[in-house]
Amino acid sequence: MKYLICLLLLFPLSQFAQDQKDIDPIAIRLIDKMGEVLGSLETCSFDLNTVYDEANEQGLLERKFEQHQVYFRGPDKMAIRSRGEKGNKGYWYNGSLLTWYSYDQNNYVTIPTPSTIIETIDSVHTVFGFRFPGADIMYPSFGDDILEDFDTVKFAGLKKLGDMDYFHIIAENDTYNFQLWIENGAYYLPKKYLILKKGMAPELEEGTFDGWITNATLPDEIFEFTPPKNAALINIMPKQ
Repeated sequence: MKYLICLLLLFPLSQFAQDQKDIDPIAIRLIDKMGEVLGSLETCSFDLNTVYDEANEQGLLERKFEQHQVYFRGPDKMAIRSRGEKGNKGYWYNGSLLTWYSYDQNNYVTIPTPSTIIETIDSVHTVFGFRFPGADIMYPSFGDDILEDFDTVKFAGLKKLGDMDYFHIIAENDTYNFQLWIENGAYYLPKKYLILKKGMAPELEEGTFDGWITNATLPDEIFEFTPPKNAALINIMPKQ
């Protein structure tokens, strides 16, 4: 991409939406372009480092850190290894089953799931409360969700993170400030996101993507879980 004016072509935003909200078409086109590229990938893998605020046992907001190694093979294969404040765990999804394994406790849960990654993430989050950091950005409907959920969406210019320039997008409503940095390159890959919940006790969630590898060969075996010796199969109850 050489210049942003090309992003304005054929932008499908209704006059009603423009009248009711403050929407920058460049920002939406950048988000859509990122989504188009991600949706076209047969496979991808990346590292995701997350920071988030969560109330501790004393009711105080405590900043926590996690590291995730993520592997996707569309539309129905996923593997994730996570390390951080909530333990050392892994997820394997093979198109019909999702397995969650605790490396710390050597136990695991196997859950029947829908037949696609997106449907599975939705299902296990709704039923069991499993949370997949950064997953919203991978959704095909991400651009539409931004338009629906935020009153203001702006392109804030090119910003330098490290040695590279990134497109910076800011979206706001009465409750949240959302920011996204997208690679200024051929692939428009996400680099960083930030979610700030406003109020008397602001809460923050932030994620940084690194080590993107696209369209590499990812064999079936990495999406299949093999229980370690003496691992216990346990049950999990749906969230209330």
